[in-house]
Amino acid sequence: MYWGKGLLLLCCVVLGYADLVTTNVILNHGLGGELNPFMRLAQTWLGAWWLIPKLSFTFVVVWFLWRSNNLFNISLVVAFCSTPVLNNLVIIAGMN
Repeated sequence: MYWGKGLLLLCCVVLGYADLVTTNVILNHGLGGELNPFMRLAQTWLGAWWLIPKLSFTFVVVWFLWRSNNLFNISLVVAFCSTPVLNNLVIIAGMN
């Protein structure tokens, strides 16, 4: 169970970083804006430093998942965390 849980937590961190990178690519190309109202507010207030609350939120999610012992629920949250990354990749692929 520990290896599976550790791998899922690592995937959650990687997906959070991938969301950050793909969102920056979209913003730099002017293809759209942040859809999450909290992150949009962070971008407005903090400018280029908006990545700090984004990564902080990711680490809070990982901390909560680390406290859980239910691998199924952890897997569901990790799958949910992959949806913004997949959406961003579709948008990036469509710009070429």
